[in-house]
Amino acid sequence: MKAKRNTEGLAKSAELKRQECFEKVDKGIKQLLKEKRTINFNAVAEASGVSKAWLYKEPEVKSRIEHLRNQSRQGKRLPRKISASEASLKALNDTLRARVKKLDAENRDLRRQNEVAYAQVIRVRELEKQVERLEAENRRLKATGGTQSVRKPELHSKLESLGVQMNSTLEGLINETPDGIVETAIDSLKEAQSSGNVVNPGGFLNKAIRDCWQPNEGAQQKDELAEFNEWWKWAYDQKLVKAATQINGIQHVPTINDEWVAFEVMEEAVPEG
Repeated sequence: MKAKRNTEGLAKSAELKRQECFEKVDKGIKQLLKEKRTINFNAVAEASGVSKAWLYKEPEVKSRIEHLRNQSRQGKRLPRKISASEASLKALNDTLRARVKKLDAENRDLRRQNEVAYAQVIRVRELEKQVERLEAENRRLKATGGTQSVRKPELHSKLESLGVQMNSTLEGLINETPDGIVETAIDSLKEAQSSGNVVNPGGFLNKAIRDCWQPNEGAQQKDELAEFNEWWKWAYDQKLVKAATQINGIQHVPTINDEWVAFEVMEEAVPEG
């Protein structure tokens, strides 16, 4: 406890000496200006009684002396109506302006870092959503015993008649999913097509299989599309998004860093105002 008090005392003593040096330097500079003498580190050190090493060590003092020294070298004279104290304040003002400019640059850099961090948060939320969907699918597979039968040849012709264009992603999904879930998803597609136009049957079937839609959930998909269209128009007007696309049957929009994320994740992060 005693050592702590001694440390605090030393710190206070050092700060008092530092402030005394500031006052001596200010007084010395004013005296040099009053006498219209050249300002440099040697002159200030002599007039103030403060070492040159200390003058160089303190950024504000160093900048102030350099500014006044440059004025002397350029042959500038103080107007008769400007007092020495006003000239000193002007030099200090220039120093503070330089510090403000530096802080402004640092703030801009911090804002850019925050934007990057924000994009990472959105990405993490998207990954969490994907994990939830995979866990739900895993539970469904366990509930059905993880069995799946060999696909019948007529399944491809059935999908073609519904306008589904097969690709490696959709075919792999169908082969990894139990027959019952696939057939139910196909029924959902049929119902949706009978009640309206499905723009992308393959994308619809992809999402229906992944989310285990029931036939009456086709209308829900329409409602989700209408909800997306309404949000996207608002976000586009606010200059938050500029494009949209479907990835594996899921609607995606780009972030400020041009990284595509699921609409439901983006809607949660940036709700409609």
